[in-house]
Amino acid sequence: MTSLHLNDNDLSGSIPSSLGSLSDLEYLYLNDNDLSGSIPSSLGNLSKLKRLYLKGNELTGCIPAGLRTVGTDDFSSTGLSFCATTSP
Repeated sequence: MTSLHLNDNDLSGSIPSSLGSLSDLEYLYLNDNDLSGSIPSSLGNLSKLKRLYLKGNELTGCIPAGLRTVGTDDFSSTGLSFCATTSP
């Protein structure tokens, strides 16, 4: 699966960390739902991800550092900043 569009579906609860195992995922649309909680760090492992949309939810915490290279104009609308990275 390369694309998953779940936007505008009134989904609630947290984002499943299992989405991070979809290694071929390039496009993930979760915007305009009622999702809450933090963004799973496992999403930062999606090395092929090109677009991620999260606006219109009630997310907390920070955006996993692994998502810094994902192309989106959406992150600023979440009100979240990127998680700090740790040095080895």
